[in-house]
Amino acid sequence: MRRFLGLVLALAVGVTSVAGAQRRSQSQSKPLFGNPVFVAQPGMIGPLNGTSGLNFNARFVTALPTKVNKLTIVGIIQWTPFADEDSDDAKENLPSFVYGPVVNLYNNEKMSFDIDGLFAYGPTGTVPPASPYTHKFLLEGDLFIKIGRMMNMDATSRFRNLNLYVMYAYVLTGLDDGVGTGTGGEVTSKDRSVLLVGLSLPIAP
Repeated sequence: MRRFLGLVLALAVGVTSVAGAQRRSQSQSKPLFGNPVFVAQPGMIGPLNGTSGLNFNARFVTALPTKVNKLTIVGIIQWTPFADEDSDDAKENLPSFVYGPVVNLYNNEKMSFDIDGLFAYGPTGTVPPASPYTHKFLLEGDLFIKIGRMMNMDATSRFRNLNLYVMYAYVLTGLDDGVGTGTGGEVTSKDRSVLLVGLSLPIAP
């Protein structure tokens, strides 16, 4: 009986070791980055400080999946081609470049939610500008409603991956006093808060 139990235990340990080795081999063979996905995300964008409404936002994303589960690296270019915040007929349409990691926290058939830690290189916002561009760091929460799936789009249709998004961004650094709505132009929490809403559709591959 003892010999039999010893044989069973040895077999169990051997199978576990082989399975673990296979998992390690598969993990090691998986590339660090997957194939990039290019996404169009047209929508509206605006601060929550009440000084201006939402402006049309032309936004294009390159999403790069990684070997780490639920982690994606993104590169974004966006601009507001029709914005005229100063009512002086000068279009405030300089592009911003945004990049950083995105972590998926929740995902099911109808919705998903991500959190991002993003770096942004965009217009300064000061008048007159000390420099055309400045670096910012922001935290962002992204809610995606999978309307393409909810509408039972055909599995072969690109529109099956059509999403409605609502994003809230909070700018931690890069906003200088003088551009805010507080006393003497002090930057307040509302000045740091930005809302983005729109549609998201993968366009390639």
